[in-house]
Amino acid sequence: MHRLLALLLLFLAACDSPHPLSDFAGVPPTRVDVSGSTYSVRIAGSRAQAIRRNVDFGAALRPADYVARSGLAMEQASGCRIVAGSLTGDAAMSEARLAC
Repeated sequence: MHRLLALLLLFLAACDSPHPLSDFAGVPPTRVDVSGSTYSVRIAGSRAQAIRRNVDFGAALRPADYVARSGLAMEQASGCRIVAGSLTGDAAMSEARLAC
């Protein structure tokens, strides 16, 4: 039972991790809360990535709202503005270029 629980927790922890070959691999996240959503934001040079950490069953109905929230989280974490037109992604993960 303890092994199953440990494996489950390990699997869930991976949900907050960037792809191992991406520029964001190894970058420690900054936790940011925006309008009830919690994001792990990673900054790599002039790019940012936000991964939503909380479960929200309404996200599938309003993905654009969550992409916009992730952009706000990136701006809060970096102190920079997002380059217009560079914010892409979905309700779970998004990326953008930063103008600092």
